[in-house]
Amino acid sequence: MNGSGPALRGVAPLLALAAAALVASPAAGQEEEEERILRACRQLGQAELEVGIEGMVRDDESQVPLPGATVLIRYEAEGGLQTPEDVRVEADERGRYQVCGLEAFREIRVRPTFRSRRGKERKIELDRSQFVDLELDMGDAAFVVLSVVDAADGRPVAGAQIDFSPLPVSGVTDTLGRVAFRSMPPLTYGLRVAHIGYAPIETEINILTDQRAEFRVELNTRAIALAPIEVRVTGRDPFLITSGFYERRQSIDDGYFATHPEMDQFIHLGQVFQFKRELSIRYRRNQLILLNGRPASRLGFNRRNLSELKFDTVRGIEAYRCSEAPPEIMNQVPNTLLLTNCNLVAIWTY
Repeated sequence: MNGSGPALRGVAPLLALAAAALVASPAAGQEEEEERILRACRQLGQAELEVGIEGMVRDDESQVPLPGATVLIRYEAEGGLQTPEDVRVEADERGRYQVCGLEAFREIRVRPTFRSRRGKERKIELDRSQFVDLELDMGDAAFVVLSVVDAADGRPVAGAQIDFSPLPVSGVTDTLGRVAFRSMPPLTYGLRVAHIGYAPIETEINILTDQRAEFRVELNTRAIALAPIEVRVTGRDPFLITSGFYERRQSIDDGYFATHPEMDQFIHLGQVFQFKRELSIRYRRNQLILLNGRPASRLGFNRRNLSELKFDTVRGIEAYRCSEAPPEIMNQVPNTLLLTNCNLVAIWTY
């Protein structure tokens, strides 16, 4: 990705100046940053007639910087004044751009573009050097979980480094070999997965608008001949993955677990309670209902009005004896609500 300074048409001497001005301490305050721009523009020799703008180009939903985005600057036509040529500048690897040498006391329109996607145009009055952050609608962000396992035995690989490109998105897998990216702009990404002792993987994945998916990556040790790399969508709900739903489903035998697709035959949530005995009060036990890990009563719901929850927002339901509930579930329940003889029903929603 080319992160050089602005390519100002017909104003070559400004290139080195604008590029050099991009080097600044991230800890500098806004006043210092503004002064830095003014200093750069003063060096042009006509500070009273020339100003600058700088800022960052981001995805408007996830706020992820968009490196290499193009910023187009057009002057508004004014009667009796010559209209300067358009200016184009490319953002650097951090999504930042800067332009100095713009004519002061003129109005301009600024529009960002990234990979054929055009952002909203902004109208700005150039009465001084200023910051202008630009946002671009890449589409509804996705919720993605990446699971990294050993190709030989399927064991989770903890501490694997995950890097996406061209956007600066990265992470490290946890002890279960997973890392969640809750707000990924939709795009075709280059993906690199690396861990000591394994051959690194470089591949490409396509993240769709508003997608909720788990991608599974299998790493081969360096001592084993590399097989074709496989990256596939598992079909498991990312939110249920991070909440531990699937692990509890494997470890708790006497319980009821269902994702929304598995409850497709029901019309509403109340009907699930009606036909699934595991969700009703059994063995003269009390019933503890959790909604997204919190007591439902604290959120205004109880056994009778749960049907008011929109059924299409339910991601999954789990039910079992409170004595079988793992710590990550029961730790969310205040001591005043803890019951020793009860059934637990946990409902997970969007």
